[in-house]
Amino acid sequence: MRCAFSWATRPVTANGRDPQAENVAGGDIACAVVVPGGVRLLIGDVMGHDPRAARTAAEVARAFRQVAVHPDPLQVVAARLDAFVARHADGEEFVTAQFVSVPNGDDGEARIVCCGHPPPLLLRGGQVTLLDALPPSPPLGLLDLGGYSPRAGLLGACPGDSVLLYTDGVSEAHDEHGRPYPLAERAAALSARTPGSRADEPGTEGCAGLPELLRDDLLDHVGGQLRDDATLLYLRFAERLTTAATRAHCALLIHPERRRVPRFRHIP
Repeated sequence: MRCAFSWATRPVTANGRDPQAENVAGGDIACAVVVPGGVRLLIGDVMGHDPRAARTAAEVARAFRQVAVHPDPLQVVAARLDAFVARHADGEEFVTAQFVSVPNGDDGEARIVCCGHPPPLLLRGGQVTLLDALPPSPPLGLLDLGGYSPRAGLLGACPGDSVLLYTDGVSEAHDEHGRPYPLAERAAALSARTPGSRADEPGTEGCAGLPELLRDDLLDHVGGQLRDDATLLYLRFAERLTTAATRAHCALLIHPERRRVPRFRHIP
């Protein structure tokens, strides 16, 4: 499968601050590692949103980049991150996370490991489905407490589909009347407004369009002030290539920030 992806994140510590200010960081994680034969991605949420959570998030992202390059199954990568969090947190922190592996080529299938993280959304033909039947595991740092081992499952995405991963700072954001943000409903509505493009054309607008629209929509819903870090990771799977097509590829799209404030900060 070929996949283009983009993400956007806004730390809660950026509320009311200049988005260009230093030390505006949060406890959410979003990163990708290109490996032989594909790409591996991580989205995560460290407990809390204070400076300690920000440090832990940076350390977990760094550890993921180190272990993801090895040719181990995705569940082994998750287990190693769990051990890393357990060693460094001393039982005082945990990290909800999802690991996704997307192989190059048209014959492979994307896989996912869920560790206490909100289930992804599958966008297909204008409909949005909650992928809540994936094998669950406790958050990173807590697996040993219940004797669990991470389990990998098929993501279930087909060529032409899109998948939206997110932290609970998005799905549990409330407006002034206490109404939660209707992420699935808004993703379905806003995906129709993204510019037409294909995931097999790196550099086009379509992959990054939905996270940006959801970003602005979420901030409008909460009146511009989030109470938790919020991150969106959007995967767009290319239509299947013909045999005459060139080698499969993945494209990492990170779009410039808009001039509107408050805005999301893209993680490099």
